[in-house]
Amino acid sequence: MHDPASLAAALDALAERDPRLARALLDVGAPEPRVRDAGFPALLRIIVDQQVSTAAGAAIWAKVTAAYGERPDPAAIAAADDAALTACGLSRPKRRYALALAAEVAEGRLDLDALDALPDDDIRRALLPLPGIGPWSIDIYLMFALGRPDVWPVGDLALQAACAALLELPKRPDAATMEVLGEGWRPWRSAASLLLWRWYGRVLKGRSNAGIPMAQAGKTA
Repeated sequence: MHDPASLAAALDALAERDPRLARALLDVGAPEPRVRDAGFPALLRIIVDQQVSTAAGAAIWAKVTAAYGERPDPAAIAAADDAALTACGLSRPKRRYALALAAEVAEGRLDLDALDALPDDDIRRALLPLPGIGPWSIDIYLMFALGRPDVWPVGDLALQAACAALLELPKRPDAATMEVLGEGWRPWRSAASLLLWRWYGRVLKGRSNAGIPMAQAGKTA
C-alpha cells in the first residue's frame, strides 16, 4: 500500500466489486498512500496518536521531535525522566507506554527490524504484549509502516462511522460486525480503510452525529 499504482489498482478492484465503495471513490477521489518509516519512531508516533485528534497528535509529536530529533532514539526515550516526557505533552499512561516500548527496543528484547519479514499474525503476537500496544495500534503499524495490503482496523471509530453511513446501517457497527463487513473487501482491506477514512473526513466530518477524531481508536491497550 506504499505504492500509488498498487493502491489505485486495489481501489479499482474494490469499486468494481462493491458499488458503495465505487460511490465513495467518486465522491472523494483516491486517497494517497500513508507511509511511515518502520521501526521505533513509527510505533512511538502511534502511541502519541492514540485517542486524540489528528491535530492534537501532530502537536504532541512536534514537541517530541523537537526534544529528541526527527527519529527519536529508543535509548534516549528510555532514559528520559517523567518531567521531560510530560513537557512533550504525553499523558501519564502514554509516558508509561513510551518508556516500556523504548526499553524493550533499547535493551534488545524487541527487534523491530526482524519483524518486517514476518506474517501479519506473527507481528501481532510479538507486539500485543507491550503496554499500550493494542490491536488498533498494530493495525496502523502494519498498514502505514509496513505497507501490508489486507489490514482492517475494526476498532477505529472513524471507520465504524463511515461504514454505518455508507452502508446505511441502523447504528454504528461494533468490532465484531466490522469483521463481518470487511470480509467482502479482502485482500484489499487496507485500501478500503484508506478510502473510508478519506470519505469520513470529507463527507461525514462536520455532520452532527459523526464528530469523531480521525486518529481516535477503539480499545488500544
